[in-house]
Amino acid sequence: MAEILQFAKKAESFKSERDNVVRQLKIESLRKIFHCTRCSVKCSKCGGPMDAQEQSRFASPYSFCKSCNEEYEEYRSRADGTRPDSDCYWRNSDWLRVWETWLEHQKALDQYRLSKEFLQLIDEVEHLLKK
Repeated sequence: MAEILQFAKKAESFKSERDNVVRQLKIESLRKIFHCTRCSVKCSKCGGPMDAQEQSRFASPYSFCKSCNEEYEEYRSRADGTRPDSDCYWRNSDWLRVWETWLEHQKALDQYRLSKEFLQLIDEVEHLLKK
């Protein structure tokens, strides 16, 4: 009988440890999505630091530094056909593809943040943090 009780204690301890691991995984998942991908003090594209002036200077869907905002504006004008070529020879078709795929990735992150499962994760973590 003592062995059964000891096994039950170990099983409960294991469950508690597993719950802690899952709890930490949930919190870390949210931290990465919100802290790392939507940081307002760094450029969304290059990750460089931004001052308060840069954060509000440009009208774009992402927080860009001056350099990345200039690239973004050029990408947009070339993608919609209002600007055929670049003055910078290195901004070639591969460069356009880099911007295109980066924007696709941002769109996928936005869609993920709105998914039912991600919103459920937010609710669960909020509940965990209130305990």
